[in-house]
Amino acid sequence: MLPIKDCVGRTACMVDPMTGLVESEYKKLKTSAILRVGETFTIEREHVITTITRTTGSFIIQSRIIAA
Repeated sequence: MLPIKDCVGRTACMVDPMTGLVESEYKKLKTSAILRVGETFTIEREHVITTITRTTGSFIIQSRIIAA
């Protein structure tokens, strides 16, 4: 599992590029999903949106701060 950081340096989630597994844990709530190639998983936490899109063998990560 590889850590994915958001644009402010916090760990947003953990991913497994081989299986497409994405796991996010925040305040003792754990969410997991298995993404197929081309699918997207979005995490919104404390005015930051992080989008993870699975590609063949890797992920594309986009993270931005939203207005409060």
